[in-house]
Amino acid sequence: VNPSKEDEERVARIFKKLPNCPSKPLNGQLRVQFKFYIKPPKATPKWRIPLMEKGFLRPNKSPDIDNYVKFILDALNGVLWEDDRYIVEIHTAKYYTSKDSRTLIVLNQLPTPKNKKEANILFNQYEHQSFEKFFDFNNNF
Repeated sequence: VNPSKEDEERVARIFKKLPNCPSKPLNGQLRVQFKFYIKPPKATPKWRIPLMEKGFLRPNKSPDIDNYVKFILDALNGVLWEDDRYIVEIHTAKYYTSKDSRTLIVLNQLPTPKNKKEANILFNQYEHQSFEKFFDFNNNF
């Protein structure tokens, strides 16, 4: 709930070693998607486990989802993104898992036109799609 600076640094070191970690932190308009997988409490009745595994029953106990998000945002500043101020969209969810606890992160760099010409090209490219379609949530996540 109250991670230390050492915890953040440990997570940053782990991410830097991952093969798909960007060589240089991203900036611009960023969308990040988190899925936090948490082990069920030990006292969970066996009949509830399949419901948890299917996502029907989800964690609604502490730690709060915003604490998870804040920890990851702070830990990965300078690693995945230059600064978390570049994040303009966040999707997040908590799930139970009987496997190892884990966090899945999908990071997208959204189009950011640098001048009027690029803006016009981008706008025309997506002119017939709704704003929501353009910023559609990645359902494969």
